[in-house]
Amino acid sequence: MDLKWLLVRRITSVAVACFAAGAALAIYQAALKAQHRNTELTELVGRQLDLQLSRIGRSTDIPSNFPDWDLVTSLALQPGQCVELLGQDGLAKRLNCAGLNAEATSAPEWFVWPYRAVINDRLMASRPISFRGVTYGTVVAYYDTVATASAAWVTFAPLLGFAAGLVAILCLVTYFVIDRALLPTTQILAGLNGLARGDLTCRLPQVRLAELNRISQVFNALSRDLSIATAERAELARQLVDAQEQERRHIARELHDEIAQKLSALNAHAACLRTRAQREAPALAGEARELEKMTSDSMLTLRRTLTYLRPQEIDDLGLIQSLEALVAQHNKTAGGRTAFKIETSGPVEDLRAETSAHVYRIVQEALTNASKHANARTVQVLLSQGSDNKRETIRLSVIDDGVGSNAVEGSMPPAGAGLIGMRERVMALSGSFSAGPLPSGGFGLEVEFPTLQRGA
Repeated sequence: MDLKWLLVRRITSVAVACFAAGAALAIYQAALKAQHRNTELTELVGRQLDLQLSRIGRSTDIPSNFPDWDLVTSLALQPGQCVELLGQDGLAKRLNCAGLNAEATSAPEWFVWPYRAVINDRLMASRPISFRGVTYGTVVAYYDTVATASAAWVTFAPLLGFAAGLVAILCLVTYFVIDRALLPTTQILAGLNGLARGDLTCRLPQVRLAELNRISQVFNALSRDLSIATAERAELARQLVDAQEQERRHIARELHDEIAQKLSALNAHAACLRTRAQREAPALAGEARELEKMTSDSMLTLRRTLTYLRPQEIDDLGLIQSLEALVAQHNKTAGGRTAFKIETSGPVEDLRAETSAHVYRIVQEALTNASKHANARTVQVLLSQGSDNKRETIRLSVIDDGVGSNAVEGSMPPAGAGLIGMRERVMALSGSFSAGPLPSGGFGLEVEFPTLQRGA
């Protein structure tokens, strides 16, 4: 729930609770007033009857005239108020009630019903009638439920309308006040969302609220620390991966200059030995031919190793032709089961040698994983250079339409060494990396990195 609405709802709840407490107090006071009137009425009637019993005791009145209810009927009763005399057996001997008028019945039924359940039974007042130790009955005074509920409603109704208007105004004012006070939270949320997306350059401004300003300070410090740590980690990764590529280049050069040359010379000597053996010692021609074949196989194995360590095409022909050769090799290996395609756009050939090697290795690993796991009909490689937020970026995508059972779970193992290696290379390029199943099916890999960053 939105914080502003949560605070408004709670403040409104407090206001409604205060109104309910005030309304309950007003109703309770109205009930006490009615209770007091009933008590006064019972006292007044009781004194009148006590006086009559006193006259009877002095023989100045006739016992058969008790109770003289004409004295009671002369009293002014409130609308809906009743007074009665109960005999010693609990039965009513006399009763007098004041009728209700239209104004007294103005309370709505939804108010009368709970009022009757909570209040009315407690408004009854009673007083025993006794003389010289003998009880002659009990005087009881009470109100009709509708009468007391209507009297309470007269007090409650104006309070209800006033409170409704007050709560509405309070909600409106509270919302705008809280909205203005919590305005910095919008910037805080935007900063957190930016940080979640990997934007470590976002900073929060200072605000007047001490709590929010402290959040802003901690956020900015955390963002700066993460930015520094990420830059240092990216620089370390770049140095490590670049050192790895340089070491591979050095090993490839050593193998090419030393071992390849010696294998070439050995292959030439084996060919000469086979030719001479065919003329002078035919029995040794088979061994010479086998030696020549072993040397040729070793040269092919060495050539594949050199290609894995450092594709010569990257240095001789450039990145694009190296990738095209890699795609052609996978098409040849697939034998028509999978079509590998590549599209390039932009001046991607201007990348430095190590960066081109990183891109080549990422594509190489992605195509290898697609060949092993995707069971796809088509694997597409897209490499382009474009502008994003006034900076030049390289975008690389490797997308397959995996149709096999493994493609449902993703064409790459989520925590495989290949993905880890690709992430390290992208980190070395200060870029972003994402890989996972596509909504339309298959698997997609997305890489983006700036061309003007250090190391590219």
